[in-house]
Amino acid sequence: MAFFDELSRTLSDKGKEAAQKAREAAGVLQMKAQIASEKSKLKELYGAVGVLYYKKHRDEEDTEFGDLFREIGNVLTNVAAMEEKVQKMEGARVCPDCKKVMKRDALFCSYCGAALKTDEETDDEDGQLWEDDETDKEKAVMETVDQSEIVPEEEVVVTDDGEDEE
Repeated sequence: MAFFDELSRTLSDKGKEAAQKAREAAGVLQMKAQIASEKSKLKELYGAVGVLYYKKHRDEEDTEFGDLFREIGNVLTNVAAMEEKVQKMEGARVCPDCKKVMKRDALFCSYCGAALKTDEETDDEDGQLWEDDETDKEKAVMETVDQSEIVPEEEVVVTDDGEDEE
């Protein structure tokens, strides 16, 4: 019987060890998940700071960020043009006040309540959903783009010679 008692104690001890290791592994996984969550928040905050800085200083040509500002402006203009094409393809329209996308047959914006132009009024304007002013396009895109989408994965540093380093 001593053999079975010893075997029982050994199995019990090994079971307790395994349970302890499982708790430790779960604790590590929880901590890693919290770290990932905090890094995600940090990335969003960096993006928010960048967006605010861009909005405030985008018209300043003589800053060290001038090239980046121009590139951001180009990208925002391209995004606005592509979104306009998608909206036309889907038969959608954009609210002139809040810039939310509506169905083509909507008479009022379901977000802000603004009256939407009829198809005839839109056709009179050659189907343009945006005004021709580039800054208006940038503003509309900046209002609709998720900030996390515009934060680069890698930090970009602009050197004195104007070239980007990673």
